[in-house]
Amino acid sequence: MFFKKDEFIIESKPIRTVVDDNLLIQVSEHINNGCEDGLTESEIQTLLDWTVENTRQNIEKYTGQDITDDDLMGLCGFAQTSSLTPLENHFKETYNSTTDFNTPDIKYVVNDLRHAFGTITFPLKTENGVVEKQYLVDVTFRQFFKRIMCENPTYSLTGTFEMDPGYFLCNKIRKTKESIHLSKQLLKKGYVELTDENLKLYIDSFIYSSIYRTNQDYLHDMKKLDIDFYKKRLRRMKPAEQEFDERQLLRCNSITRMPYLNSKIKTR
Repeated sequence: MFFKKDEFIIESKPIRTVVDDNLLIQVSEHINNGCEDGLTESEIQTLLDWTVENTRQNIEKYTGQDITDDDLMGLCGFAQTSSLTPLENHFKETYNSTTDFNTPDIKYVVNDLRHAFGTITFPLKTENGVVEKQYLVDVTFRQFFKRIMCENPTYSLTGTFEMDPGYFLCNKIRKTKESIHLSKQLLKKGYVELTDENLKLYIDSFIYSSIYRTNQDYLHDMKKLDIDFYKKRLRRMKPAEQEFDERQLLRCNSITRMPYLNSKIKTR
């Protein structure tokens, strides 16, 4: 479904970055020859910009529609596979769903807000050596920022409130500088550095939305969630079954491999 740009709670027009071919060749040669010395910030940005833009183009092929004002509803599984697959043979990745953050010890339910996303970890070259730098990749987060679901909570007859995760990040009463930065980075660029703060802000937006949709008595359980909980739940490898896999994307005429980067299509 298409929405006018003012129908989202914050300005969220995606940044369409066409990566220079020479940059792709340079970073691919570096990776193909071994990047144990680490990648520069610029090289990492090139990889992320390429895979996000490629995913956006894949979505447009799949839906037959321009994504500029599209809410991207229901496309998270497609985008997850499209954005992670091109780099999965070279870097550590996690294929995640918001349902990974359910636990029997803490009573909240995110099943109603099941959403697929992923992370990629790169070796970053610094003055003091090589360190790992992780990024959260979510190209379809925009679906949770429609103004109608993020400005005023909708009260239901069951005593619950219907509001999307964007409400807890960008509503004028709840927003912070950090939550706005996280939201804009994901909505416009499709990725953000996965700091502890960003991880908690991102996941909490789904947890709070789920709790308000079910039972606010569960809010006290949020105090039990420390950063270790979020990190442990994030460490999930590629599931045996996905909503979309690479071969399904190929049948949709999607590009699933980065040009010049040595890789093979995995068979099941």
